[in-house]
Amino acid sequence: QREAEKKIEIEKLTAQLGELRGKLTEVTEQREAMTLPNLEGRKVEHSQYGEGTVNEQRDTVLTITYAGGVRKQKLPFVIASGCVTVDDSEATEKCRRISVLETEQSRLRKEIQYRESWISDLQRKS
Repeated sequence: QREAEKKIEIEKLTAQLGELRGKLTEVTEQREAMTLPNLEGRKVEHSQYGEGTVNEQRDTVLTITYAGGVRKQKLPFVIASGCVTVDDSEATEKCRRISVLETEQSRLRKEIQYRESWISDLQRKS
């Protein structure tokens, strides 16, 4: 009886894994289709440091010069969170969308890992 229950549980978890992997593939494809906006040379406003200029953008790292010094900040988070603002609603929205997709990717990976571990535990107890 207990073995039959374990088998049913493993089958249920395996089906859930398939669904989660499918969602992760979909979200990953959406994320890969989006590129971060190029903010090099743009004026920005930081909630703590004030006005600044993006001197360089390398992949996801912005180098911004503020009156108080130079700071490195990470895209898309710094724009999506509202910590740094740029006068470009399209760039802001793009950063928010990318951030949402990256958060969803992370959540789905954790869910997949959790279910894989659960299946592994059930199989070891057999």
